[in-house]
Amino acid sequence: MYDVCVGLGYHCESTYQLRRVTGVERAHFFDWLDLDLVAVRETVAADFANVLRPGLCEPFSDGACVRDRGSNIRFFHDFRAPEGAPLTSAIIAEQFDAVRSKFDHLAARWRALTASRSRVLYVHQDAFDESGAPDLAALHSLLRTRYPAHDFDLLWLRRTPPTDAEALPPGVLWGTVPLDPGRWEGDDAAWDAALAPLDIPRAPGADRRA
Repeated sequence: MYDVCVGLGYHCESTYQLRRVTGVERAHFFDWLDLDLVAVRETVAADFANVLRPGLCEPFSDGACVRDRGSNIRFFHDFRAPEGAPLTSAIIAEQFDAVRSKFDHLAARWRALTASRSRVLYVHQDAFDESGAPDLAALHSLLRTRYPAHDFDLLWLRRTPPTDAEALPPGVLWGTVPLDPGRWEGDDAAWDAALAPLDIPRAPGADRRA
């Protein structure tokens, strides 16, 4: 049985669904962020030192979010502009220390979890079918190398089945969660089906149909 499920992006859908299914709302570093698998690998490899360095955060997407140039992570929820107004460089500078403090705390939580005896299922939602088996194998190898005593598996969820699944190493699983157009939270039934075979923490009454 897995003790903890930890999301690795791509965006808010994965965080929402893991919390819905498990009933656990304890925050992890990559929750609610917008980032691709490359950014996840680079962040873990840098032990989070590449994220939120001073002077590298800028308004992005017409001020809808903040892009951290050091990590290419997009922050949609941590920097707050007044209602109806875009994020600006001044707002980012004013709120930067508080946001940085939050993510320093979450990085410390990640390190504590990887050093613990907990068995972890990491879940990467490949929301745009961008990655291949070698990319997931590289992430798995990185995690195994950085945390050799850590007990974990990696679940790769795509919109469509991968064509190279046979190249995945042991400890990397895969499934599909099709796009639900117009619903940022994703398809509940598809996530239930993808997670049903796995022995993970579940909210009371959570659906476990395969």
